[in-house]
Amino acid sequence: MRSRNDLEVHLDRNMQSDRFRRIFSTRLDMTIKRARLTTRLVALYLNVKERDVTFWRAGITLPGSAQCRRLSSLLHVDVAWLCVAHPAAPGAA
Repeated sequence: MRSRNDLEVHLDRNMQSDRFRRIFSTRLDMTIKRARLTTRLVALYLNVKERDVTFWRAGITLPGSAQCRRLSSLLHVDVAWLCVAHPAAPGAA
């Protein structure tokens, strides 16, 4: 797993990348749906506004590294798979 600093650097570097945001938002949306969670429940768990989660799911903005780690914990997926654009499968955690 990437260290917190590596993850922060990666997220900062890819913040403006349409490809990265598209991959992240697709993975996030898919895992939220598979977990049968609502945007509201995810927002409550992360202590953020529903709008933030909606924007993440749409690929408009990206969460910070701490939120990525909490998302991966909530959704039971590897943080590297969720927040780092590489082709590993969700079961490879």
